[in-house]
Amino acid sequence: MRAFSGILLVLGFAATAGATDREFADIVREISAEYHTSPVHIPLFGLVKTVTFVAHPAGTKQLDLAVFEDLDTEGHDSAALARRIGQIAGAAWKPFVQVRSGRNGHGETTLIYMRCEKSDVRLLITTIEPRDATVVQLKVHPEALRRWMDHPGANLGNLTAEDAEP
Repeated sequence: MRAFSGILLVLGFAATAGATDREFADIVREISAEYHTSPVHIPLFGLVKTVTFVAHPAGTKQLDLAVFEDLDTEGHDSAALARRIGQIAGAAWKPFVQVRSGRNGHGETTLIYMRCEKSDVRLLITTIEPRDATVVQLKVHPEALRRWMDHPGANLGNLTAEDAEP
């Protein structure tokens, strides 16, 4: 039985490892190249990806995450980087939220793109701050996304059918 469990765990890791979209990987590479750094290693994140792939917490079917810390953004134009990220996302990803704040290109930028895919929705989220950047990709069930938009502060795992009613 232990061998079977081990095989399932390896298959789970393999299934989630190949699931990353090209756009996610290209955005991570672009940020890495721009700031001459790599994302930080998150211990046990492979396990989190596998649990997400299997258990679908709050309707999430896939999760990819890259976190950059201690960036030196001096001399870098975040507006130009945001434009390049939009080009990387391409026509398949539709802009959902785009927010830029600050002056001289050194503020905060949040870019959220959405793509419908069969019976799911993919979100590609990038935030760039003066010292940190994060790239997240989620594959979620559309109903879960709708519930979150209707109840942004609620614990999605505990929403009932009555809570989802308009």
